[in-house]
Amino acid sequence: MRFDLEHDWQGNMTTPRRNLGEKTKLQFFLILAIIWIFTGLIGFVPWQAIEANSISQILDLIQNEEIIAPLAASDITLAAPPLFPFVASFFAKLFATILPLHEGARLSNALWLAITLTSIGLTTRELWGVGYGRQAGLLFIASIGLILNVHSLTPDVAILSGLSLSFYSLSLYYRRPFRSSLLMGSGLGVSFLAGGFIPLIITVITAFILYFFSFWRNNRYLTFMGLSLAISIAIIAPWLVSMKYFQNDLLAEFISQPIFKDNGSFFYILSGISWFTWPSLPLVIFAVLKGYKDTFKKARLLLPLIFSLVYFFVISYSTKQDQLSLMPFLIPFSIMSVGSIDGLRRSAASALNLFGVLIFGFIGALIWLGWFAMQTGFPNKIFERMFYLSANFNATFEMLPFIISIIFTAYWALSISKQKITNRTAISNWGVGITMIWLCLIMLWGPFIDNVKSHKNIFSEVKQHLVQSSSCIYIHNLSNNQVNLLHYYTGIKGINSSKVNRGCYLALISLTEDSQIPAEYNGWDEIWTGKRLRDKNYFVLVKKK
Repeated sequence: MRFDLEHDWQGNMTTPRRNLGEKTKLQFFLILAIIWIFTGLIGFVPWQAIEANSISQILDLIQNEEIIAPLAASDITLAAPPLFPFVASFFAKLFATILPLHEGARLSNALWLAITLTSIGLTTRELWGVGYGRQAGLLFIASIGLILNVHSLTPDVAILSGLSLSFYSLSLYYRRPFRSSLLMGSGLGVSFLAGGFIPLIITVITAFILYFFSFWRNNRYLTFMGLSLAISIAIIAPWLVSMKYFQNDLLAEFISQPIFKDNGSFFYILSGISWFTWPSLPLVIFAVLKGYKDTFKKARLLLPLIFSLVYFFVISYSTKQDQLSLMPFLIPFSIMSVGSIDGLRRSAASALNLFGVLIFGFIGALIWLGWFAMQTGFPNKIFERMFYLSANFNATFEMLPFIISIIFTAYWALSISKQKITNRTAISNWGVGITMIWLCLIMLWGPFIDNVKSHKNIFSEVKQHLVQSSSCIYIHNLSNNQVNLLHYYTGIKGINSSKVNRGCYLALISLTEDSQIPAEYNGWDEIWTGKRLRDKNYFVLVKKK
């Protein structure tokens, strides 16, 4: 007798193999996503260039309870609304008993990344169908340029979430107009309150252009946009009103600051896309070339393509252009790419898989070789180079990071050694590969990187003198990042004596080997000198007689 396994008429049959396979694949993606999200959020100090501004802003919010307009020590104007530091400070307080402030604050990134990945997966499911969402998530995770940036304290992580929510609502609006309105309104609110006007402008222009295409040219879309704008105004207005009432000068400066420049940096953005968005980029190109005749007939291609073009032109004229500004490209790229995966020729998929294996294998081998050299002193040349680059760090063997790293490296090796490599397996291998090198870098090289990048020891010594002598200090020739980290480690904002005269009795000066103490501090006593090993500049703390 034949039985239809899809119809469990007795209620006790096991799940059919096909469905069990889908469930297993989903569980694999969720486990990989959790590892990818949380690796690197704790275990290292603020890295100077990326996190200094945010950590100083978070400390200002916590110390002074400045929830409306917290400012970093180096800032005199508000660069963006404070949603990101507000949420980060909540996480910092929540985990204050078990984690340092910067690590607790970084855990807020897990919230933003979970929102982003969920939005990308649901958008892809809405546009492409069941089973494609996790592929878009894997492509997002596998992106080469994303890994360091999204694990750092930066408002761009929250901007990414706001844009992904808005993107999802544009795909869902016809089927669930009211739910979509909540998503779009929330997305617009988060985008503005985390990043200011630029992400808000991008979403509004995209939504406006879409109305001229048949998928969105209907009354339901107009209702959806009207409700979305109303919800976004309700979210944004309280902050604007509070700023108007309590910080009117800062609000005026924030609104009047230039956000666009005269000439577009098209080549710079294109050159960044060319490496930042791998492995999605070749798949996007394949999708566009293959389906260009039907682009205007398929919402699954039209929506991400319009968003990408709008974002490209707006960000090319933006005054803020860096690696972080490239991250939103990965939302439409990941979604558009999923349609190319199954259509790739076997040779192309194998080449993409091999390229990932070579990249991650090479980087992984370097990480393990550098760690081995630091532990054993062999090979001698590599040990000497690593010892120098880590600012003379004396490595000690730590069992737990070693075990975690060896297990995940072995898993990656097993995943790439499968005899049957399908098109989707190639994408999975990219996701596992980039997670492997990120995990190994944090677990094995984390202490080395901390030692060379950290300002903790140097500014902790400065703090001892501040506690003994003064809570007011002038600064001279310090970079903005150093000013912000000085604030984080000492709790005191340095003052530029050329702009403000507070009558401070201490001054921290950054000098090169061949420079001298500025004339205005010639009569002051030198009470401390310090230097990070690999820095060209050294610090001098002087005290007024």
